[in-house]
Amino acid sequence: MSLLYFIQAFAAVFAITDPFGAAPIFVGLTAQMNRKQQWHAAVRAAIYSFIILAVSGMCGKFILAAFGISLAAFQAAGGLVIVLMGLEMLRGTPTRIQHDEVTESEKPDPIIIPFAMPLVAGPGAITTVITLTAQHKGWGDHFTALIAVAAAMVVLLVVLLSAAWFSSHISKHGLRILLRFLGLILLAIGAQLLLSGVQQFLLPGQG
Repeated sequence: MSLLYFIQAFAAVFAITDPFGAAPIFVGLTAQMNRKQQWHAAVRAAIYSFIILAVSGMCGKFILAAFGISLAAFQAAGGLVIVLMGLEMLRGTPTRIQHDEVTESEKPDPIIIPFAMPLVAGPGAITTVITLTAQHKGWGDHFTALIAVAAAMVVLLVVLLSAAWFSSHISKHGLRILLRFLGLILLAIGAQLLLSGVQQFLLPGQG
């Protein structure tokens, strides 16, 4: 295992997944959960994100090609999902993630969308991991890249748990205000992803 390659891969994955940027969104999406449910949601988000990125690194390019899906289309679709979630938060209604987590009545676990994918393991992160593994042919380097992804997801988990603890100390009125603000941020993130995906599809190489 090359230490330099590990550091480079970890830095790239950490930067593109942006745990500190994802934390406020996680707080908004899990606002109606209790502490134990938030803890489980954070663990699942980190695990799902790792699985998505690990599979992407190994065979993501082939999966998209098999279905004839471009990264631009994937990004646009992910952006649309995030836009819809942002609109729900702005209206102050429980999101699908909040409702399903509280009732625990539906499987599979809906926290995989939109938080794990496409917020954390989005097109940018998937492309980054695919690029990291494509640049090196040896299995040793592939394993190093997976370890780097796992390390980045551990950091994500710590950040999410810290954010959940912080949110538990905010009043209900303050949390409602925070939810609507985060809904606006989520809406903007989704719109940016959607527009960027459309731009890359219509004008390849210019997005």
